[in-house]
Amino acid sequence: MTRSSAAAAESGPTDEPALVRRAQSGDRAAFGAIVRAHQSAALRLATIICGDSTEAYDIVQDSFVKAFHSLPDVRSTESLRPWLMRIVANHAKNACRSRTRRDARIERQIRLRVDDGPTIDDIVLTAVAAEQLSMAVGRLSDDDRHVIACRYFVGLNEAETASTLGVAKGTVKSRTARALARLRAELGDDLRAEAEQ
Repeated sequence: MTRSSAAAAESGPTDEPALVRRAQSGDRAAFGAIVRAHQSAALRLATIICGDSTEAYDIVQDSFVKAFHSLPDVRSTESLRPWLMRIVANHAKNACRSRTRRDARIERQIRLRVDDGPTIDDIVLTAVAAEQLSMAVGRLSDDDRHVIACRYFVGLNEAETASTLGVAKGTVKSRTARALARLRAELGDDLRAEAEQ
């Protein structure tokens, strides 16, 4: 496929106005055709803006859901591609801003952390630079990051963490163990990479 034919294939279905009208009247198959025609470009755009292909898949999915709900506002004579790409770009920018705010909040919490007395985990954590720790914590899943934040950055006990997160105390124990193991693995990878440089 030549570059121009690939671009033509991604510019949208040949009878896009008819598909838009059908989708606006509730035809999900028509909306599916619209999604298939634009999903590759949407994924590339989201990946470039947010810098994370995994996050880009979620962004594109959320963007198409928003587009589906906003279809009644689209005039069937307009080109759909710029409208869809604007939705994707806005979602990707918002995701980047959210990630930046979350990372900054974690870094502030690391700096403001109060030591109640060193434990083995505290000694390991304090031996690692704040930037490496922040990056490692940022790579954890939300559940892992939440339990680490409650237990080690806020200093909540298991019962307080369970209440804060709305889970059982046993869940806090298992998530804490899992999160610490993943954090140790993340930090170990960072330290090994630094040693190789």
